[in-house]
Amino acid sequence: MKTEHDHKLIRCPKLGDEMTFGYCLQEAGDLPCPRIVSCWFRAFDVAKVLEEHLTSEQRQRFALSAPGDKVSSLIEIIERAKKPS
Repeated sequence: MKTEHDHKLIRCPKLGDEMTFGYCLQEAGDLPCPRIVSCWFRAFDVAKVLEEHLTSEQRQRFALSAPGDKVSSLIEIIERAKKPS
């Protein structure tokens, strides 16, 4: 998918380097990076761009892939570590 914002750069907290919006749109294959909204919302209306460029099925899968908050993630990791292998 192509947008007018594909060339814009931002520092990626996940990868630790500058990435284009175009990369973020396809970082997860046919889905955007789960962090795309939190990274790009200051630059432009990223939610509107996603609404315009993702199919309803892609939007649903994207919503399910959104990262949880750090506390929830830590609790999940601790719970998995407690379980015997």
